Amino acid sequence: MLPEELSREVRKLGFDLRPDQLQGLRIYLQLLVKWNRAVNLVGYMQWRDILHYLVVDSFYLERFLRDMYLPERLRTLDLGAGAGLPGIPLRLVWKLGEYYLVESRMKKAAFIRQVIHETGLGATYVLNQRVEDLKSKHLPAELIVSRAFMPWPKLLPMAGNMLAKSGILVILAGEKPPERDLQVFSLLKTMAYRVKDKSRYFWALEKTAPGDYVSAGA
Repeated sequence: MLPEELSREVRKLGFDLRPDQLQGLRIYLQLLVKWNRAVNLVGYMQWRDILHYLVVDSFYLERFLRDMYLPERLRTLDLGAGAGLPGIPLRLVWKLGEYYLVESRMKKAAFIRQVIHETGLGATYVLNQRVEDLKSKHLPAELIVSRAFMPWPKLLPMAGNMLAKSGILVILAGEKPPERDLQVFSLLKTMAYRVKDKSRYFWALEKTAPGDYVSAGA
């Protein structure tokens, strides 16, 4: 993959990245393709497909977060980070606060660590453990990001207990948010975008009821 090839493909998606951001993305995609031959990280094998079908979500997510009021001293938890999506590409273009990628599977966590090391991402960390076992020193979070971690009705009570007062949960989904039954949350904002011929959505849910997280590993 040549730098100019990657730059051209990113522009096709409607985004412009700085040279340093493109270099970080290039390192990530190269490592992901290499590791994917031995470890089942993502379903796509070619870097263009990974970019167009998976990484693109991260760039739209940056736009979504950019227009939200978030504190500078921000702690973000990315639940079930898998191959580092959406977190790694997001952190290349969005640097606010501390970002923790939570991934229980050892090989996937090792992959994310190597990417962070080789791209030099700052204030970005891997927690190789189950979400349920997060220790109190990592909680509460002001922002939680979830992509395909678990069905949203099960996610809401868990996230509600992990978030600070007025914390925000962002869900990446293939459907519009429900109009009710959001438990301890209220709908703050949404965003719709298209990837190829399908619509995708971000839901931003604000915590409106109290809750204290108690970790089994505290």
